[in-house]
Amino acid sequence: MSPDNQERDLEFITRIKRSEDPAAKEDLVRKYLPMVKHIVRKNIISTPGEYEDLLQEGVIGLLKAINKYNHELYSIKFSTFAYICILRKIYNARRQIWNTGNRLIQEATSFYQEIKPEGSRVFLDLIEDSTFDPERIIEEKLTSHRLEKVLKAHLSPVEYLVFFLYLQGLSCREIQDKLGIKAKVVDNAKTRARLKLQRVIKRYGSLLNPEIPLKTRKRRDLSLKIIS
Repeated sequence: MSPDNQERDLEFITRIKRSEDPAAKEDLVRKYLPMVKHIVRKNIISTPGEYEDLLQEGVIGLLKAINKYNHELYSIKFSTFAYICILRKIYNARRQIWNTGNRLIQEATSFYQEIKPEGSRVFLDLIEDSTFDPERIIEEKLTSHRLEKVLKAHLSPVEYLVFFLYLQGLSCREIQDKLGIKAKVVDNAKTRARLKLQRVIKRYGSLLNPEIPLKTRKRRDLSLKIIS
């Protein structure tokens, strides 16, 4: 990219680091969001869900680049540094998805492996219907997908990311470091998410109620837009 582009990026980064200007971070994230999407699309996406997951990881990589870049220490432009951070984050996420997929395939294959000393019997023959229910597994996957859509529809991007990472077992400090935001922002996002979801439950009785609208107006914070 041109020197003018680097100068503009440095202006954003200076504003962010000196005053932690949310608008500056929002503008810089918005500017490089097309790069994140481009990198994700180049990485063989098999499902819409995987695209959204990798896009989210790419945004996190971009935020890390914004927080860590120092033009006095690095001899490369911010655009190059951001590209590397985004690509590395997406690559690591893809590798994790791939490893998980391989593990699930191996586990599924092991169901059909012979059990000694029975010989001709396979593991599936030894599993009771009550403990192995394919329909239940499919239903759980659909339920999880529906819940994800509801959360993304009713929470802002930052609220969703904070809530998602919190459910993954990350502490406030870990979420703060991962997203590059203040502890107060994490705490406020978690509180807002809880209150919003409580209102949804109070109105619809459950987060899985099919009548819950999936298109709502949300506040824009830090421009962590994770939709295609």
